[in-house]
Amino acid sequence: MENDKLLAGDTLHSNEPEMQFMIDSAVPASDDPDMPSLTFRVVVLGTVFTCALAFTNAYYWFRSNPIALGIPVVQLLSLPAGWALAQVLPRRQFRTFGKQWTMNPGAFSIKEHVLISVFANASTSTVYALELIVVRKFWIGTPLAFGAGVLMSLTSQLIGYSFSGLFHRILVEPSAMAWPSTLVDVSLFRTLQALMTDKHGLAREMRQRQRLFWIALAGSFAWYFVPGWFFPTLTMLPLLCFAAPNNVVAQQLGDGYNGLGMLAVTLDWSTISSSYTGSPLATPWFAACNLFAGFAIFMWVITPIAYYANAWDARSLPIYTSNLFAANGSVYDIEAVLRDGRLDPELYEEYGPVRMSTQFLIMYGLCFMGITCLLSHVALNHGKDLWRTLQAAVAELRSGRSYGRSGAERESIAYEHSAYARVPGVWYAGLFVATLAMGLGACQGFGLLPWWGFLLAIAVAALLTVPVGLIEAVSNFQYGLGVITELIAAFIWPGEPTFNAAFKMFGYITMRQTLQLTRDQKLGHYMRVPPRHVFAAQVAGTVAAALVQLGVAAWLMHSVPNICTDAGAPFTCRKARLFYATTTIWGVLGPQRQFAGRYATLYWLFLAGAALPVPVWLLRRRFPRSMWRLVSLPVVLTLPGYFPNMPTHNAAMFTLCCFVFNHILLHRRPAWWRRYNFVLTAALDAGLAVSGIIGYFALQHVRVN
Repeated sequence: MENDKLLAGDTLHSNEPEMQFMIDSAVPASDDPDMPSLTFRVVVLGTVFTCALAFTNAYYWFRSNPIALGIPVVQLLSLPAGWALAQVLPRRQFRTFGKQWTMNPGAFSIKEHVLISVFANASTSTVYALELIVVRKFWIGTPLAFGAGVLMSLTSQLIGYSFSGLFHRILVEPSAMAWPSTLVDVSLFRTLQALMTDKHGLAREMRQRQRLFWIALAGSFAWYFVPGWFFPTLTMLPLLCFAAPNNVVAQQLGDGYNGLGMLAVTLDWSTISSSYTGSPLATPWFAACNLFAGFAIFMWVITPIAYYANAWDARSLPIYTSNLFAANGSVYDIEAVLRDGRLDPELYEEYGPVRMSTQFLIMYGLCFMGITCLLSHVALNHGKDLWRTLQAAVAELRSGRSYGRSGAERESIAYEHSAYARVPGVWYAGLFVATLAMGLGACQGFGLLPWWGFLLAIAVAALLTVPVGLIEAVSNFQYGLGVITELIAAFIWPGEPTFNAAFKMFGYITMRQTLQLTRDQKLGHYMRVPPRHVFAAQVAGTVAAALVQLGVAAWLMHSVPNICTDAGAPFTCRKARLFYATTTIWGVLGPQRQFAGRYATLYWLFLAGAALPVPVWLLRRRFPRSMWRLVSLPVVLTLPGYFPNMPTHNAAMFTLCCFVFNHILLHRRPAWWRRYNFVLTAALDAGLAVSGIIGYFALQHVRVN
């Protein structure tokens, strides 16, 4: 297949037989084109769950201990809700605009189940515009009108749909683009949906899967109360620190939260399968090897060498922290150099420049190296094929035709069948024009960015979507590029924190949203949901979630006394304060001051990153069957970029679990792995999600310690 050959030369797909085995283990091999999909039940339940999650997540976003309700909650609760509606709704036929429909087309189908989850997925996180709205209201500049928030939110959330349509051929259609995290969802949907069928008619294998699912879910639910609430020490057991409790070096190397996590283990699944890494059972083993290699090299080798050699004169600071420091070693007080929300040069000269910890500097260096390494890697391995594919997609978009395929491509298990109409290119183009107009209106009308700055941010998002998407689609990891957008904006508009935050929102967040939408589209492909129905659910869910969250924010900011201050506890807006600090540092100090002097050498890593993939590419071409076919430098550089926010002790445990399940069991017990691997991780994640929510409301929310 032409699209499958698109990435055939890349190291990421040298493990393609195992990737295909993972897909075949989870994805159903058959389809029923007559199965109900976008129904009245989907609209009702999708709206209810979207609004409920959007309200809850926005409400708790303002609190000192925020909680986020994730998609597993919707996947578990929407099944009995859909079954109940199938029992009570009337089956009367209606005709609207010439189309015949009914409230109840029969049994609640798995495609409806998937669409409800896609619908509600937009509400599992708060819109990024919320942070800028809160910061503008309480700390920087003048408050933004509600209309500005609506325009910002819809633009940053919806413009990604047009990109996902443009890059559909590259990021969704090739069978090599597996998006492993979606395979967990596929297994969960199939396992849950089997409950709605006649149990006596179930195959023995499916009954065994169900049994394992509920046992693992119950065990995960019960166990999380132990490390999560009663014995939090089990979340991080620093063996090196236990062995030498009075040794400072041992504490620096062994602590998983404030050190490098050497010989630190965890018995907490929420740490192993965290929001930073995802589930190790859904990550291909070759990707985990690359990730751990990067972690070990930069965290356990380079960082201690640089720290104890006093590189950048940073040994007097903590080895692992995201705090910024003043010349005397105290935490940098950004307010001490501001006057009316802007940098005062006299105050800055009096207070002194910023100092950063060794690991924080290495993280910035890796971000600089990573972006050029990623672009160089993609250009070397995929440049010609990507250009040809993109030209074909643009040509079809201009002509208004749906994307065409060869006969061989239509036989692929991973994509829509010809029975389903494709999403017309004009839909994506129309959405792009509408959201582009809204974004320009918001930037011009409310002073968020110059018009050309907004267009530049959108261009950055479009440029980075494909390289980052190629990595995530096969490794399960998304390369973080927020620092790059902050750096670009800080160079262009020094001293403008609002411009910096808006540029990041329209640049980085648009790209991240595009990849989230692409992931949902791949899920729809695997589950044989009509593409137009997936598109409709995504757009409707995104609009509903954005409006509800903005409404909740406006209500709280006008009704809670002293909100976003310590006196307003528990509504202290911890996340907004962190956003204010980082935005002010980048927007006020800027790279001209933050990376001046001794830190200026970090800029050379841009050049090093561009050159780094070249020798690996040459070695792979010279020795196509050697170990070099498994090396992917963008994946190697991915994990260290999450530090120092990410605990350091989960990387080793994540890799160990991946080794056990996706290497040993996959090769020695392939039949067991095929039946149970994705069902097991879905059960562990679902049990953890339910336990965390119940524990929060039953224990932490009522101040039980």
